Amino acid sequence: MRETVDLLAQVVAAMSQRLGQQDEKLVHLRQIMAETLKATLSTRDQTDPKLCGRFIGNEVNLALDPVLDHFADAIASLRKNLDETATRLQLSALERLRDELSRADSWRRQRGWVWAGAMAAGAVLGGAVRLLGGA
Repeated sequence: MRETVDLLAQVVAAMSQRLGQQDEKLVHLRQIMAETLKATLSTRDQTDPKLCGRFIGNEVNLALDPVLDHFADAIASLRKNLDETATRLQLSALERLRDELSRADSWRRQRGWVWAGAMAAGAVLGGAVRLLGGA
């Protein structure tokens, strides 16, 4: 019976050793599965259209922001120049209008003297014609 117990002890020890080896293999398989799951989730996140879209959008924004800022500055400069040009043209038009009004006012003042001179010249010529015609 002792031999049977020794034999059973050896069988139990061998089974225990095999179970230990299988347990190590199961632990190793769990680690591999955890790494595979992590890699799968990472791949899923990397191929997510929303995340890719956000990433591409951010990269495009980073690339285009300086260009768009430059365009905005150019637009602001053009608007400023347009406003300055419009103001200068208005001032120029006002100056021309003032000059025309000044000349018209000057002509209006001189017009009375021109009419008086024309009347005097007509009277002198009329008198000269009468003197020459009556002589």
